[in-house]
Amino acid sequence: MKNFVVERWSPALGAEVSGLDLDAALRGSDAQIDEVVDALYGALIEHQVLFLRDQPLSPEMHAELGRRLGELAPRHHSYTTLDGNDDVAVLTWEPGNRPDASEWHTDMTFRPKPPFASILKAIELPPVGGDTLWASMYSVYDSLDTGFRSDLEGMEICHDPGQFRNGAYERGGNQGITDMLSEAGSAVWPIVSHHPVTGRPYINVSESNSRWIMGTGAAESQRIVNYLLESINRPDHQVRLRWQPNTIAIWDNRASQHYAVADYPKYRRTMHRVAVDTDRRHEASLAASATATA
Repeated sequence: MKNFVVERWSPALGAEVSGLDLDAALRGSDAQIDEVVDALYGALIEHQVLFLRDQPLSPEMHAELGRRLGELAPRHHSYTTLDGNDDVAVLTWEPGNRPDASEWHTDMTFRPKPPFASILKAIELPPVGGDTLWASMYSVYDSLDTGFRSDLEGMEICHDPGQFRNGAYERGGNQGITDMLSEAGSAVWPIVSHHPVTGRPYINVSESNSRWIMGTGAAESQRIVNYLLESINRPDHQVRLRWQPNTIAIWDNRASQHYAVADYPKYRRTMHRVAVDTDRRHEASLAASATATA
């Protein structure tokens, strides 16, 4: 069952997986399921985002795929979940609504522990448009001059919930923003972070959530952030997916960002998402190493 084909889509990141029926794979024995998910995980670490077409997973199997990768993330502070299944977030944008994902971002970096991976399934799509792009933060780091990389070492940047302020204000005014920020929180990350599995350096700055470089003034902070955001916008670092119903994207949330294109103002778009908090295989590897050295 693990003999599926992985075809790279761009030099920076992204690959399509074909020859795999996820629903059938997830109904096998534990050993068979582990074999398939282990192979998918290896492809995910290599390519950062995987695309799978024609995967009519039920919500239960969608969440089960997430559990096979690790512990599922707590419920998002702003999104609704599927009736009867709190592990599946429902991301719906109605005609005339402004999507909140039409900015470069890594999911929930304002949390002390952002999710390791996300699994997104297309449910209802506009007749054209509504694509999603991903960018490799490895590739962005590698493209920077060595001197600038050295300047960034040791710098830290604060992440917060960004434009989720809009919905909070609509619901509760000033107090709504205060309550949302208190619930969602904020977190400070190294601008040059390192992937826990590969060890590779990547840029941990996003359009949606990065607010302030610690220890700097507003002007200096903004200049550095703007330069990095301009780098992320270069197509050299990106891959683009045109969704179809039952297309699934799985991405490593640690060294990639994504952007949901908001070019369908007259149409409805609905996606189901499962967020995975814990990288079970990496944590198992750390535990085995600790035992071996004890």
